[in-house]
Amino acid sequence: MATLKHYTWLIVLGVLAIWSSTQIAFWPESIQDILVFLPYISVALGIFIALWLNRIQPVLILLSLGFFNAILLYFSSSAFGLDLTEGTLFPVLSVLLPLNILLWIMLPEKGVLNKRLNTLVFLVFLVQAALFYYLLEGVPEEWLMLLRIPVVESFNVILLSFSAGIMFLLALLFIVLKMKKSSFKNLYHAAFVVLILMLVGVSQGFDVNTLAWFSMFSAIILTLSMVFEAHHIAYTDELTGILGRRALMEHFLGLGKKYVVAMIDIDHFKRFNDDYGHDVGDEVLRRVARVLDDVKGGSTFRYGGEEFTIVFANKTINEVLPELEYIRRKVESGEIEFRTGLKSIKTNVTVSMGVAQSDKDCNTVQDVLKLADKGLYEAKQAGRNQVVVRDYFLSSSKINHYKGLKSGE
Repeated sequence: MATLKHYTWLIVLGVLAIWSSTQIAFWPESIQDILVFLPYISVALGIFIALWLNRIQPVLILLSLGFFNAILLYFSSSAFGLDLTEGTLFPVLSVLLPLNILLWIMLPEKGVLNKRLNTLVFLVFLVQAALFYYLLEGVPEEWLMLLRIPVVESFNVILLSFSAGIMFLLALLFIVLKMKKSSFKNLYHAAFVVLILMLVGVSQGFDVNTLAWFSMFSAIILTLSMVFEAHHIAYTDELTGILGRRALMEHFLGLGKKYVVAMIDIDHFKRFNDDYGHDVGDEVLRRVARVLDDVKGGSTFRYGGEEFTIVFANKTINEVLPELEYIRRKVESGEIEFRTGLKSIKTNVTVSMGVAQSDKDCNTVQDVLKLADKGLYEAKQAGRNQVVVRDYFLSSSKINHYKGLKSGE
């Protein structure tokens, strides 16, 4: 679901940027005059957030976008003239922009204070500055002709040069490979959309307003990707990949008065860590989390340690018990195989559950959680691998009647 939401906002912003760029020519001149300054605002905001989050890759991509616009604007409006900018600098920058984005994506994320990485980045920018000095001094015309070769001859709709098109495609291909090899990372998907937007902008030829518009949207996309990724890290359990306790507490804020809470604990979990090591214990947590996360009609959270919580909104205990029993049996039937030394060991994992529901006498989140936790404790005491329903009015002697969701019954 989180992945779908991420793709949705990326596609919406991307489509909005492309559609709105076709309307720029119809906007009042007063608005068009300020378009060239918008990228710097969005780039500065993005860099501030990236520095705050200690992320060097977004900083470098944003700087590349900022320099791209600044160089084109400065030289086109200075004594150097429009001809130099459009005929020389624009073809070169159209190749360097995707090359830079590709380079920054390739670099490892080591934070903004890594001296070796910062030295390398400085050298890269220094080499590019020297290249521009060389261009201004006079570059052989035959070199520029190679950079200016269009993808399609005499076609005014797509003004993309062949060299820029190749570089954009290589950058896009590399990012796709990165996305396949690594776990879901917002920055890769954001960089992919940024390359698409800048490719569309460059394909329309040299127009500072259009390029500035696409650069502004690109900076916004990169900034939002950092914010959403920070939110994901804060609310998602890194080990299991499911939502964590902070997300659980916020989830309760949106619930009505009718809901069911199941507290779930992995049986004998300490034994896995003590006998086989923490790597095996971590794998057990991940396996159980995957099963629990497939629950129908509920939301699963890692409460802490080996304990999980499932919340069913607008449900009663009778409605969710069959699903909880199905989940318990599914965990029980799953076999885990791992190696310890030269031995291959196969084992099964079981879970105990305590279930409670909200009502007029137990109407706070804390009360329902405590009640479900009591049920979990009683399931452990009664032999584990079972579901115990805990009702607010039931005494401990009557609770036994509500056990019985054991395998084989």
